[in-house]
Amino acid sequence: MLITLFLLTAAVCSIVAYLWHLKARYDYFKRQDLPVPPMTFLFGHYRAIWSTSLYSRQLQQWTKQCGSIYGIFEGSRPVYVVSDVEFIHEVYIKQFGSFHTRSVPFSMKQIGKQRTHLFGASGATWRRQRHVINPTFSSAKLKLMTTLVDDYIRSLMNKLAEQKGEFDIYELYKRLTMDVICK
Repeated sequence: MLITLFLLTAAVCSIVAYLWHLKARYDYFKRQDLPVPPMTFLFGHYRAIWSTSLYSRQLQQWTKQCGSIYGIFEGSRPVYVVSDVEFIHEVYIKQFGSFHTRSVPFSMKQIGKQRTHLFGASGATWRRQRHVINPTFSSAKLKLMTTLVDDYIRSLMNKLAEQKGEFDIYELYKRLTMDVICK
């Protein structure tokens, strides 16, 4: 009887300590004075993320609700969401030496030793990919591409002139984007 009572007390104390620790983790962004979209206690924002068809649309909705910098929880793990272009430029370009790696959201992690794309890479792989890609998007290289982009924009304008009535411009923009990227 005494052993059962001791085990029951230990289990209750463990559960209370875990819930206390979880509550402290969920207060992380409150201590940082950052907004957080509504969430569930044990799952964080996973329920909202899993129930949406597009992760990016959910982030857009939360950005409208909370502003350009806010926090979400992947389970109990705090994750910053930043859509402020100036802030991202400061971190990823100007202070690249201080922020040379990043954490990949759990929903984007790949299992196994598959080749990883830039958005799913982390650590040394991400740094190497960024190092290779950065010169491609320098201002000098982008200026060299303006005549090419102008040609495709003229082509788009000609297509728009041919359109009569209502139409879905999104498809034409996607084609323009793919033409420029592929060229």
